[in-house]
Amino acid sequence: MESGKLASFFEEDLCLFSLRSRKKNSVLQEMVRHLNKTGRISDEQFIMEMLKNRESLGSTGLGMGVAFPHGRSLAIQKLTVLFGYSSSGIDFGALDGKPVNIFFLILAPSDKGAETYLALLSELIGVIQKPDKLNKLMKVRDFKSLTEILDGKE
Repeated sequence: MESGKLASFFEEDLCLFSLRSRKKNSVLQEMVRHLNKTGRISDEQFIMEMLKNRESLGSTGLGMGVAFPHGRSLAIQKLTVLFGYSSSGIDFGALDGKPVNIFFLILAPSDKGAETYLALLSELIGVIQKPDKLNKLMKVRDFKSLTEILDGKE
């Protein structure tokens, strides 16, 4: 993936900078409900079940305060990314046992774009593995700052 392209996967109306939920399933529900309200998905319950099934295989909370709930389905029309932030942190069953503050919810069609989906996931994991970028992400509160961090301008 080219430098400066990561932010192009994010949309301002799909950034929630103050998640209210405090539990794993409720934060997933909050994010999925937002996707439904913004017209990105049509079957909220189906997407929730898909995400819960994915989480049952192992937490997508990778540690360092970040989780990547994700899934692929024919019910998704195009690659969609939702950024969520919780100031208090949520027990998401992360690999390091620590609360999760940052969520990158990634949904993609199962019939196309697998390379882009995997490249996006890989690129985002690369971002959080850089301590300076992760620290900046933990403080981000607006779309412009988020895209600058993701594109390496911050």
